[in-house]
Amino acid sequence: MCTVTIVPHPRGVRLLCNRDERRIRPDAWPPMVHALGRRRAIFPVDPQGGGTWVGVNDAGLAVTLLNVHGTTARGERGPFRSRGLVVRELLLCRSLPDAAAAVMGIPVRAFEPFRVVIAHDGQVLVATSAGSAPIHRSFLPLSAPRLFTSSSLGDEVVGPPRRRLFERMVIRSNTGWLRGQARFHNHRWSRRPEISVRMERDDALTVSRTTIDVTDGVPHLVYEAPVWSSLH
Repeated sequence: MCTVTIVPHPRGVRLLCNRDERRIRPDAWPPMVHALGRRRAIFPVDPQGGGTWVGVNDAGLAVTLLNVHGTTARGERGPFRSRGLVVRELLLCRSLPDAAAAVMGIPVRAFEPFRVVIAHDGQVLVATSAGSAPIHRSFLPLSAPRLFTSSSLGDEVVGPPRRRLFERMVIRSNTGWLRGQARFHNHRWSRRPEISVRMERDDALTVSRTTIDVTDGVPHLVYEAPVWSSLH
């Protein structure tokens, strides 16, 4: 469960990721620099599976992962590997073409459905696995802000209202895309907190926000958890 936005600016790109998780899930380990083959990458770690949901490497390749809901029933197959391991694998790549080739080698039946979003050099690669069929890839130009979101309530439940809000707060922001992006990731509807970008319900809530900046080719990551202390 996540909400991810990617916003271009004259010197690079900014990716923001709200991570929504069950209240009983262990806290993530804070970001560290990890050696991955020939690459170095910074990312937090999920102690349950050893993977991560967001990170950036020294080539400026930013990778994030969202769960996909509503395509394959839980319990239909398994046991599954942690989807966060996919992000670690893709952070080995040095370019978007490398990542596009790497995603086709992912053993999709080993994981529950997922979507990885990879930003690099003015483009975004979106690769989606339904859990059985081959991964679907698409390349998107990063000429305007992009939104990706998911929820265990159902992606079709949270997607439309969050997209309308994104259009109003970010795309049509009169203070600039970056300021609009920051406000969007802190937004909560008082009467519908369960579908909000900064969400909360009895069993889950937004637990962290990660900001990745790649400016003039130099990556930088800021991790805020718990999200309440920095965003309230």
